[in-house]
Amino acid sequence: MNILVSGYYGFGNIGDEAILAVLTSHLTEYGHRVTVLSQDPHETKCLHGVGAVHRTRGVLPALLTTDVLISGGGGLLQDRTSRRSLLYYLSLIQLAKRIGKRVIIFGQSIGPLSNRGLQSVVKALTGLPIAVRDRPSQSLLAQYHIEAELVADPALLLFGPNQAIDPHPEAPVLLIPRDAYPDVTSALTQVAVALNKKGLPVATLAFHPERDEAAVKQILTSAPETTHLRATSYREALLHTACARYVISARLHGLILAAACRRGFSGLVYDPKVAAFLDEAGAPAFDLPPDPSSLIRVALEQPVPEPQAMTALRSRALRGLAWLDSNLHH
Repeated sequence: MNILVSGYYGFGNIGDEAILAVLTSHLTEYGHRVTVLSQDPHETKCLHGVGAVHRTRGVLPALLTTDVLISGGGGLLQDRTSRRSLLYYLSLIQLAKRIGKRVIIFGQSIGPLSNRGLQSVVKALTGLPIAVRDRPSQSLLAQYHIEAELVADPALLLFGPNQAIDPHPEAPVLLIPRDAYPDVTSALTQVAVALNKKGLPVATLAFHPERDEAAVKQILTSAPETTHLRATSYREALLHTACARYVISARLHGLILAAACRRGFSGLVYDPKVAAFLDEAGAPAFDLPPDPSSLIRVALEQPVPEPQAMTALRSRALRGLAWLDSNLHH
């Protein structure tokens, strides 16, 4: 079967590439021919070993030769950051339906949405097979009589069930910032300074290097004993996360990779999807603006998420892939 995958791919965002890694690996394992709509088709081909075309210039030829469009995963259907982005993903769905192609919505969070955006999403998604990765998204769609399967983020499956790396005695607390949130950068900087003063190892890592490196540099300037880790792929980020003692992240996939690696974590809530994940994981959540003293305390205490919650999320991610298989062959 020819499958076309749409998402925020080819932009150097480690979280989205982690989703794509699991998705493409699973689909190719089952014999499907996968093509990805990407901002950087060459990079996507090299990183994931599948076909790729440009996300705008290559759309129509790719749709004409595909059997199914998979929209997802990730937080694609929202208009808080950009209405243009929402229109792009909805137009793909509508075009695919118009030319008679099957469409599956997979592993997405829905929202935040303006009233106008919400009506557009409801219209586009009505009648489609849908799997969302959190309960608030499922509840939102249910208000409009749209059924959605509850799954979990595929990136939770990057580490196998029996894989584990015991942290080194000098393993750092890993801080993962996010661009455009000065309060978050300031709070993480204060955590790094406090840990440095106590002689405890701390490191920082950008999950979207093009955007987040400025925040990383701000942390390093104030806390120069902090280790500057770099990752150019999801594999490198996964290894850095697995080798950490504890993770405090302002990126959703910093938390998800920590969960995949069985590391303790806490998160800064910049979006409802982050709050939903932390709630289900039973991990500490910090609303914005975060209280630096509370973050420092968590960095020192390093609470471990509830193991049963982690097992349940991983099981849901596996059920999500089974759900996808079932709908591909429906």
